Amino acid sequence: MKKVIIFVVIVAAVFGGLAYIFNSGVLNPDEKLYVAAEGDGKIVVVDPIKRSNIKDIDLSIDHEGGKLSFSPHNIQVAPDGQSVWVTANVAGHLGHAQGFVNRTYAHGGEEEGVLSEPEEVLVINPKNDRIVQRIKIATGAHLAHVVLTPDSKYAYVTGQTNGAIYKINASTFALEKTIAVPQGMEPHGIRVAPDGSVAYIAMFAGKAIGILDLNTDTLSLTPVDGQVVQTGITPDGITVMASLYDTKKLAMIHKGSTEVEYIALPAEARGPVQMYPTPDSRFVYLADQGYYSNQPSSEYVYKIDLVEERVVKSIKAGRGPHGIVV
Repeated sequence: MKKVIIFVVIVAAVFGGLAYIFNSGVLNPDEKLYVAAEGDGKIVVVDPIKRSNIKDIDLSIDHEGGKLSFSPHNIQVAPDGQSVWVTANVAGHLGHAQGFVNRTYAHGGEEEGVLSEPEEVLVINPKNDRIVQRIKIATGAHLAHVVLTPDSKYAYVTGQTNGAIYKINASTFALEKTIAVPQGMEPHGIRVAPDGSVAYIAMFAGKAIGILDLNTDTLSLTPVDGQVVQTGITPDGITVMASLYDTKKLAMIHKGSTEVEYIALPAEARGPVQMYPTPDSRFVYLADQGYYSNQPSSEYVYKIDLVEERVVKSIKAGRGPHGIVV
């Protein structure tokens, strides 16, 4: 019998997100992790075998006699492994006279002034870990998540504050289309179905799951009873999921049905954020971060059985678990 090794990687709230290049079930010297260090304005490249830092990729640029810094919120490796994509929001300006201007985050946070520079999507070459493209998107967009289609031809990016979804040609790096979202929805997390036909979008303020047809780029909405931070879909394409932060539930829609089902989290839950299903589509691990909206920080990751539709294990994972990858 072939041995299958599952790595569950959890990222605490101090980081914006995590992506990875794994070539097999067993680590080899060519594999590495990419972590979005949102508060530090850099991407950290990690050797998972030596458990050491390979490189820090500074996202700032020279600007008007000083440095314009960017906060990376989310990072994804293209399915073909040839590029790494980052949502980078303008964080502040450090100049010789004016000093630090502001810092903003895609989940919300303190702002000390306004900069008129556009947010960017950055593309990193994983062979040398250098930024090869900076794609200007829009001012004040608060770019949240980026995903790529299974063929690595297109990237889709959510703009939470300005309510838009951006379609980028991954070969030419051209911003091909801006897809409008109904006002007040605040699109945040996004995942693409395994067959590449649909993307599922977390409408945080709109309390809905957005369903984006990737053949026509048309959007429809399915209402749910809470603020959606992230969506997910099982590898078999049968179950679509959404984390409901304020009502502390996992919402589910099964293939062939329009009915939304809910799994309530344990009483100690503070606010679930990101999730990831296991390769057999049986379980999903859900990080319960809390922290936002005046909630206390949690320390749990929940293992949920999607067949029995219940939480089967509460795992202590450290303060404020946020990103998670299986």
